[in-house]
Amino acid sequence: MGEETLFGIAIIVVLGIGAQWIAWRFKLPSIILLLLIGIMMGPAVFDVLDPDELFGELLLPLVSLSVAVI
Repeated sequence: MGEETLFGIAIIVVLGIGAQWIAWRFKLPSIILLLLIGIMMGPAVFDVLDPDELFGELLLPLVSLSVAVI
């Protein structure tokens, strides 16, 4: 893994924890904040994170595993 990959994963973890904390603090459903942050940081708005570039061939298996866990 390169530095960019580790940095991207760190951004995802920090933003996810921050969204969960803010949602808990203001008694909001966390999925709303997680979706908003995901849309803003993804290729749709600010293009900070590109999941295809970050995870490569592992993206589809990770998404499938995540859906199965949920």
